[in-house]
Amino acid sequence: MSEIIKTDSMQQTSENLSEELFVKLSRLVWQYRKAFNDSNDGFDLSPNELGLMMIMYQDPTINTANQIVKELGTTKGLASRNVDSLVKKGLIKTEQDEKDRRVVRLTLCTRAKELCEEARVRQQEFYHKAMKGICEREARQALDVVEKMVSNIL
Repeated sequence: MSEIIKTDSMQQTSENLSEELFVKLSRLVWQYRKAFNDSNDGFDLSPNELGLMMIMYQDPTINTANQIVKELGTTKGLASRNVDSLVKKGLIKTEQDEKDRRVVRLTLCTRAKELCEEARVRQQEFYHKAMKGICEREARQALDVVEKMVSNIL
């Protein structure tokens, strides 16, 4: 039997509350993706290409296609196509690893870093807007809840 949860505006079952939470989270993710894609305007990059560059920009230790695949949760084929496209656009360079010639290291070029910085500023504006009126305690509680949800499904 569903537990009844009392809220300020109405009574909800825990099932309904769970569904509403996921709907709101989905809406937030959709708005984030839209803002992220909008931040790509003028860059002539696919969302996947920009995402790949942002991963490398935010953590320079991620510098191989395999690491990018793990970080983005994408396929090797898609990562390879994105890397090839970014190389052709002059945004990343590839270089064989000196110790293991099977490994290809990826490096962001100067223009890619500039584009990532512009995208990062736009992301920060989105985060600031989304977090308006939310105190640090509330943000930490929300983060704890989402982390528990992720660990429950992994």
